[in-house]
Amino acid sequence: MKRSVVVRSAAVAAFGLAAIALPKLALPGVVFVMISFLALPAPPNLPRAARPLHAAGALFIVIALGRFLTGEAVLGIVEGGTRAAGQRAVSRLRELLFAQDTARKLAYWDPDGDRIGSALSLGELLGSEGMRGERRLVPPPLEGYPALEDTALGPSANIGGFYFAICLPRKDGTLAAEAKAPVDDELAERRFVAYAWPSRPAPGLKRAYFIDEHERILVASAKTGKRLGPDAPPPCDDALAEATRKDWRPWRDKKPREKLVGE
Repeated sequence: MKRSVVVRSAAVAAFGLAAIALPKLALPGVVFVMISFLALPAPPNLPRAARPLHAAGALFIVIALGRFLTGEAVLGIVEGGTRAAGQRAVSRLRELLFAQDTARKLAYWDPDGDRIGSALSLGELLGSEGMRGERRLVPPPLEGYPALEDTALGPSANIGGFYFAICLPRKDGTLAAEAKAPVDDELAERRFVAYAWPSRPAPGLKRAYFIDEHERILVASAKTGKRLGPDAPPPCDDALAEATRKDWRPWRDKKPREKLVGE
């Protein structure tokens, strides 16, 4: 019996040592140590070697538990925060998409009279500026947004730790978010993109998001100097250009829509 107690105590020590290398073993290790401790015989039947082995195992488990809590558990919390923040950012991008769908379907801005509206800038959708400098939408498709802020990309809304901006096609075929950029209204009937990127470094704000007129949603990493803050936003072609599109991947394997609203 004494031999089996020593063997079990040695197993506790070995398990604790293994848990230091693999912190995920710390939680079951706590249970293992407690059960083994409660099963120890009372003196004088307790072997002399069992006590220090058990104490060593308990110490190792405490160390492993500390590593688990400060390492994987904290990382899991941060990652969970990242997913939640990303979900909120994507939901907001979808609001922009639905507002553009409405603008297209109801032809808010339709200079060629084909009853297909052109995509609008963020300021135009908010009603803070007139469509192409003319009449304003009343009521605007988007309400409750804060006043737009200037970023290196263009006028952007700062909401929930993210900047949001809309890029429209220009006469030269490129995309721009500047308020006064000359928009190609014909191309804008079938084209726009929008971005959400972290407005500041913060836990859980590690990714930027993209959406286009077909509800193609992409995600890319954000870090200091790249897709982070007002001075380093993603360019309008960031998810499209050959040099940078490799950074972007589908968000949750989301499939784009095959047709635009009204087709």
